[in-house]
Amino acid sequence: MENPRKICAAYIRVSTHDQEEYSPDSQLRLIRDYAKSNGYVLPEEYIFKDDGISGRTAQKRPGFMSMIAAAKEKPRPFETILVWKFSRFARNQEESVVYKSLLKKENGIDVISISEPLMEGPFGGLIERIIEWFDAFYSANLGAEVRRGMTERASRGLPVSVAPLGYTYQNKAFVVIPREADTVRAIYRDFLGGITMISIAKKLNMQGVRTKRGGPWENRTVRYILTNPVYTGKVRWCRDGVNDYHGSALLDGTMIVEGEHEAIISQEEFDAVQRRIEDYQRRYKGSAPKAQRQEVSRMLQGIVKCSACGGTLSFTGAGMNCVQYVHGKCRVSHYITVKKLEELVLCSIEEQLDSLKLNIISRQSPDREAERQRLEQLLRREESVLQRYRESYAAGVDTLEEYRANKAASEARTLELQKSLAGLQKPAKADPAAFAKKHRNAIQALKNAQLTAQEKNALLRGFVDHVVFFKDTKRVEVVYYV
Repeated sequence: MENPRKICAAYIRVSTHDQEEYSPDSQLRLIRDYAKSNGYVLPEEYIFKDDGISGRTAQKRPGFMSMIAAAKEKPRPFETILVWKFSRFARNQEESVVYKSLLKKENGIDVISISEPLMEGPFGGLIERIIEWFDAFYSANLGAEVRRGMTERASRGLPVSVAPLGYTYQNKAFVVIPREADTVRAIYRDFLGGITMISIAKKLNMQGVRTKRGGPWENRTVRYILTNPVYTGKVRWCRDGVNDYHGSALLDGTMIVEGEHEAIISQEEFDAVQRRIEDYQRRYKGSAPKAQRQEVSRMLQGIVKCSACGGTLSFTGAGMNCVQYVHGKCRVSHYITVKKLEELVLCSIEEQLDSLKLNIISRQSPDREAERQRLEQLLRREESVLQRYRESYAAGVDTLEEYRANKAASEARTLELQKSLAGLQKPAKADPAAFAKKHRNAIQALKNAQLTAQEKNALLRGFVDHVVFFKDTKRVEVVYYV
């Protein structure tokens, strides 16, 4: 009888996109060949990637952490993890030992380097440790050398980062893209004309203008444009590798030198924008102490959702609003004072517990919650995959037929993930009367002035999954869980 083929996973990581030897496609192609030759099956859902990430620590690699989370499932979904080289799995030897030991001891999963075969036995383990030590040394030394080289390059006014909106990178220099430069000038013009950052973000999104990375505009992406001195013909670099990309204040050690590229914005316009940002911060920082502002919003913090986009309502001023709207992603403001929103939520809960008209879902198992988070992470990953397919087609890398096939496969995976996620949110078979009896006393506790807002928030989270706020009708929809 033929032995069944073993299920494996693949982990792929590249630090930069110009290292063709370690490109995601080349790594995956070689891993597929190895799997086929050695009797492994490599399902698409077990291919984990981290593109353009240095990855010296695991927490900075979402694809890696997703793989570890999947490996912990019971029963184990795969028996082996294939990598191109051990340096792709981890550049930190201590971390590599921890995760490999965890995978082997708790899950029986091995990590195999397809280009660094090891002999069986303790001597093979020693060789593996030596390879990992060398990779860790190489990574640390390379990082220091790269920072030193980039600092020298910046000191001569040459670019040391990817080209921001308005520029492209050609012949090791920034070159102006006229159409994007017009967008940058319009942002500066609108801001100096009195339009807020969030309004500029919404305007750009409504016009169909995308950021340099192809995403929607937010408050912070507009701020990045308005505080980046590159548009005045300068180069900004912090020799420690930590740059203040979303603020106007400079960090210690930050260099700003005259560059060799063409300016898009005059120095006078840039300085005027910085003064307006500083003035805005002084005027609208808020007079209430920070602790007091947080305490006002804490009872409903993280619980109320926007009916338009599903974003969480967060504290702003004396009320709450959709965080996606605040960032310029949602078009519908859901602003409401905290006091009014608390009244709506408490009244709605009280009425529903009395009438027994309850929307109850099942969320009783920690494993179920972990599965929901995993599915949501996979959905976000599919969105990124589909975007890469579009970019590959637009760049002429993929043919129309290849793009259509890749798109169809991605959409099929997305549909399956959405179905699985919806299955986790099915109404629970709970007795409304028993549920109401159990939690009816919570209303009096939530109205008790002796309880802190933080204690009330914990009490609400004990039986309320989330609350949807409908701005147009001034009502809320409470979803409970068991």
